[in-house]
Amino acid sequence: MSLSVKELVVAVNAVKVYNYKDLFVERIIIRAAAAAALPETAFFYLKKFKDPAFPLEKMYSLGIRVFVTEQLPHDITAFEDAVFIVVDNIKTAINQYLTEIIERYKGVFVAAVSQNDSHNFKDWMYSLLKPLGNVFSTVKYVGELDLIENISQINNSFDYAVCEIPEKYNFPALSLIEKRDELIFDDEEFCVSYTMHESNSNITVNDTKHQSVFNITVPFCDEMRINQSVRCLCYLLKRGIYNATIHQSLFKTLPVPDGLIKMRSADNGIGVISCFSTVNNIYSICKSFDFTARQHQFRSRAAIISNPDFETLSEEEFFNQLFFCAVSCGISRLVFIGYYRPVSHPEGVKITKYDTVQDFIDNFNINEFASCGLLFKGRRYEEFADVFDFFNTGNHDTVLEVSLTALKHNLNYYRALLRPETKMIAMVKADCYGSGSVAVCNMLQNNACDYLCVAFPEEGIALRRANIKLPIMVMNYDGRNYKQLANYNLEPTLFSVERTQKFVEILKDRGIKKYPVHIKLDTGMHRSGFMEDELVGLCNLINGNKETLNIVSLYTHFVAADDSSEDAFSHKQITRFNSMADTISCLTGLNPMRHICNSVGIERFTEHQYNMVRLGIGLYGVAYEATDHLKGISTWKTNIVQIKNIPPTETVGYNRRGKITRQSKIALLPIGYADGLNRKFGNGNLLVEINGRFAPIIGNICMDMCMVDITGIGCKIGDEAIIFADNTKLIKMANTIGTIPYEILTGISPRVKRVYVE
Repeated sequence: MSLSVKELVVAVNAVKVYNYKDLFVERIIIRAAAAAALPETAFFYLKKFKDPAFPLEKMYSLGIRVFVTEQLPHDITAFEDAVFIVVDNIKTAINQYLTEIIERYKGVFVAAVSQNDSHNFKDWMYSLLKPLGNVFSTVKYVGELDLIENISQINNSFDYAVCEIPEKYNFPALSLIEKRDELIFDDEEFCVSYTMHESNSNITVNDTKHQSVFNITVPFCDEMRINQSVRCLCYLLKRGIYNATIHQSLFKTLPVPDGLIKMRSADNGIGVISCFSTVNNIYSICKSFDFTARQHQFRSRAAIISNPDFETLSEEEFFNQLFFCAVSCGISRLVFIGYYRPVSHPEGVKITKYDTVQDFIDNFNINEFASCGLLFKGRRYEEFADVFDFFNTGNHDTVLEVSLTALKHNLNYYRALLRPETKMIAMVKADCYGSGSVAVCNMLQNNACDYLCVAFPEEGIALRRANIKLPIMVMNYDGRNYKQLANYNLEPTLFSVERTQKFVEILKDRGIKKYPVHIKLDTGMHRSGFMEDELVGLCNLINGNKETLNIVSLYTHFVAADDSSEDAFSHKQITRFNSMADTISCLTGLNPMRHICNSVGIERFTEHQYNMVRLGIGLYGVAYEATDHLKGISTWKTNIVQIKNIPPTETVGYNRRGKITRQSKIALLPIGYADGLNRKFGNGNLLVEINGRFAPIIGNICMDMCMVDITGIGCKIGDEAIIFADNTKLIKMANTIGTIPYEILTGISPRVKRVYVE
């Protein structure tokens, strides 16, 4: 919805306008961490905890020239051609702007309250309404601010607007959308029955009010998607816009939407990034560009685009906006599959066009794209399926999907427990607890985490080579990699006099001064660290080398912070730590930062957060008390590769441990103990989720395979089988075999591909 600056000033009830200009605003950006922008965008500066440095300057560099803030920047002369609209409260201003947009829109809102698979309803309604007029649809909902940014682009050229609304929201204007979507469903008005087959389902809906019966076929056989498709049909019936000739064929081909951005590794340092959404409009493309720009491990970035939605934009407007966004995101090459109308483009962006995906594959030079982030953006996975097979990153794999959005949520949950001045160290050792280090550390770097912590120098070196620039603390080392520590600016933990002396000698030989180090104190764990009787020797060493060493922090480790019966000992550790740290400060005259709290400590001993805390397993979704507040970050899944009918009296697997006592249907899954699936989960000790139902593992788990009993479950070869998809299941799995979630996560084999989603 286009607003002039004058109209925007009135809408947000501005108290002051600086450098007024006759500009127009088509959309807004709210997040300071954004890397992408489009023309005629306004930046509403909603300050968030740990915002990136100089957010206004960053947005100005992206080409934004309209700012809505609570105060003017200190150096206003740096924004010579920008308009600043000053408001009393930025959150109120966002709500007022959103209200203005919603009230100006004259079309029909179709609202889906966010819940399990609500994006199915949203995307399917978009497809079902499209033959009836112009349809606006939000991209997959990942946060309230994403939704608001997306809705800001609505205008009256759209007859329908399909939106996914969060169940709980902070901006009351969103309730206006629900109020405009006036349809109230009465379960008694429609009687529903369905029959599931191997690959589809037949649905019958009886409209009791009008004495009519409607039949549709949908291409899946799980209850959740059947219910969502019924909801779509009932919505069309209530609106009086159902057309059997049009809609029956559309229901038969409803896609399973996947609006997530996904990333995985390919050969030659290439990162394959994919984003598919029913609505492949300029905003959706811009969001995928933004994600690609925030992956700092790549030396270059390219985007391969097919089937773009021009919507109500002219082709020239669309491509101009696309080029503007590409430049702001550092994307130096655009490849169009199928269609591209030549228009003038920036010199820094190379344009290539291929008629088909196969043409792209045939002409692909892997050396030309070495260490490149390759974004594939289209409407459906099938468009690029051959490309993903070419890169060996196809869908039919055993994978660990890691949600960067969930990681960000967990990070911010723990941040909210801290004082604003308290720094956060993220524990990223052991490949980020099995999640994969580079992508996770990129997320942490993009979200202003203060420190990273690894176990060994090799882990830190890998991060530096991937362009991770945050300070990195190394907890352990074997004494052979001191030179590498300095080469890659890694900050070692000093925990013995002997190794401290050796490190000092190397620093002096290289003429290095004030090198950052951390001191580990042993307060009861009796693993590594200086004991109390070693402090005088340590302090003498520090005092003799103050020009060489910079003592950044003193820290210790809780022994049993998660065991309330050991709280007396935990408090004893705190007392010891304070005493030992005070001794060091007294004898050296230094006052380094202090930290003791791990994830559990942040929850249970927050008053002792000192200057820093170390966030470990909590970042990855497992907590002592706050599990309900966290999000599981990982989904471990595979696909069915074979189905067999096995008669009674037969057995399944090694040593005939899987006894068959009835006519059974058995599915083969390509996952075994070499992938990290512990053999103890065999013989019914783990239930695998398939199409919303649960199938027990039958027999012994093999090295590369396992078998599950799918008797009574509607499924087929290629269907997804989920090992775990949330932290509750992960914790239950650990309890089943008498271990902890750490072991299951870090035990997932490197051969299991990590796929990152946002």
